[in-house]
Amino acid sequence: MSTLEKTIHLLNVLSESQIETIYSFAQFLSSQKTAERPADMDSLDDIFETIVGVIPDTGKTLEEYREERIRERYEVID
Repeated sequence: MSTLEKTIHLLNVLSESQIETIYSFAQFLSSQKTAERPADMDSLDDIFETIVGVIPDTGKTLEEYREERIRERYEVID
């Protein structure tokens, strides 16, 4: 008899509140399980470093970049 079959047999004799307790615990265990990543996947830090390395550092502030993009997009042309 499999473990699942044994468990189902035991659940048949328990009260509804006991079954709710077991179900809540099973949900907790399921939420704690971490998904396994393939070994060849890059970490989030590696991906971030790759993205950051693409942008050249021109010494501008974020506000300066923003103003430049707005000016390029909405500048009135004569």
